[in-house]
Amino acid sequence: MAAVISLGALGVGVVHTVRPDLKIDGATLALAAIAVVPWLGDLFESIELPGGAKFQYRQLQERVEAVEQQAAEARQAGDDASRQAWMALVAGGEGIRSAEAVEEVGRLVDEFTDLRRSEPAGPTRTYRQELIFAELARVTPLVADFDIASALGSPDGGTRLAAYARLYARPEEEFLSALVEAAASEELAFNQYWAFHAVGSIVGAVGPGNVRLDTVRRLRACLPPLPQGSDRSRVLTAVLRRLESVAG
Repeated sequence: MAAVISLGALGVGVVHTVRPDLKIDGATLALAAIAVVPWLGDLFESIELPGGAKFQYRQLQERVEAVEQQAAEARQAGDDASRQAWMALVAGGEGIRSAEAVEEVGRLVDEFTDLRRSEPAGPTRTYRQELIFAELARVTPLVADFDIASALGSPDGGTRLAAYARLYARPEEEFLSALVEAAASEELAFNQYWAFHAVGSIVGAVGPGNVRLDTVRRLRACLPPLPQGSDRSRVLTAVLRRLESVAG
């Protein structure tokens, strides 16, 4: 932009040298100034013209960006609220016996694995994965001897998802640290999204003020690698805000 302005000034100088008799009236100068004004933001914080008119470029840009960010967060909050309301509705069916629940969890874990192998990434697969998660959130709390610690460390993505669903539906403080570690190392984006939701569920159950500082630090370290503006980033940011509001 600086080069363009310099070249423009040199051009005017050349024209003045070649055609010294050329007259430029005030209206032409004013129009030229108006044409240049929108491009000066990269060079100046503000510029004040005769008569008191003042343009503040960077402040205006920052305000626009802040409004856009707030709008995006509001839209995402609405999406999350709708998704969780739907999840509660699906997961609110009648219970089954523990033995049947064990079989159902195994079937859902296998279905999740097969789905990821056979279905390409996209809205259809995501929707079907959410159905599986909703069912896992319904049946995993009915398994009397569900081994949460083992499931969190499992190499199988479906088994890990079952652990996240269990802790999302029935928060247990003793597994918070292990859950955070699992979420930090989770390779599947869908799983990580619900792992962070499960973390938020436990934080809500125990209270933000009762979460250990090293756990908060571990969660903070999870944020930078996440794609900016992603669902996972928004969920984790919301959890961290709850924790840091207490610290603040």
